[in-house]
Amino acid sequence: MKEHEFNCPYCYHEVSTWVETDKFKQQFIEDCVICRNPLEMIIDCTLGVIRRVMINPIAQ
Repeated sequence: MKEHEFNCPYCYHEVSTWVETDKFKQQFIEDCVICRNPLEMIIDCTLGVIRRVMINPIAQ
């Protein structure tokens, strides 16, 4: 697992999430630890390396 830091699209604070790098494609929803708004996370990994991360706000 590796930690990935990003800026929340709602509150713009820098937050982080843990990524399981042994999984090729991942998609999940996680709340921002600062503002508690839901974020869709789409993550691609290859050979234990994070290749692409997309963080999308979820319309409420």
